[in-house]
Amino acid sequence: MNTPQDATFEISYPKALLVTIPAWVCFAIAIVLEGIPMGDPLLVGFLVVVFSVMPFVFAACLCFMLRSKIGHDGLRSAVPTFYQRVLRWEDIAVVRGFCSPFYFVRGRAFGGGYCILPRRFLLKRPDSLRELIEQYAPADNIVRKNLAA
Repeated sequence: MNTPQDATFEISYPKALLVTIPAWVCFAIAIVLEGIPMGDPLLVGFLVVVFSVMPFVFAACLCFMLRSKIGHDGLRSAVPTFYQRVLRWEDIAVVRGFCSPFYFVRGRAFGGGYCILPRRFLLKRPDSLRELIEQYAPADNIVRKNLAA
């Protein structure tokens, strides 16, 4: 499965941090608007630790989880799991990505597999998405039509 002709989309940590911080700001606003009493120093200390550490942890998780491999046979996740399924080029039916930091690529059949591709914004090299799709995807593939254009 790990062939040398496969390439990996690498995520930029500072850009992933930019994606996670607005969610934590919304979470902090929700806590304030919810009316949770802030008189307990243990709760305040916990919230300070959570809001100062967790955005960095979530950004690191985003960098790790959104890595994906592209090759001549198709797309797959680069996250080491027990079973990595290759989403073959001819099996790809749907490419979605409306208002999210990534594209969701899904196969034709039920349970036919899926792959998450990061958007250009999140990549260390933003042009690598277009370059690698043009290099590996067949000319008539939906991924190439939607993402490399």
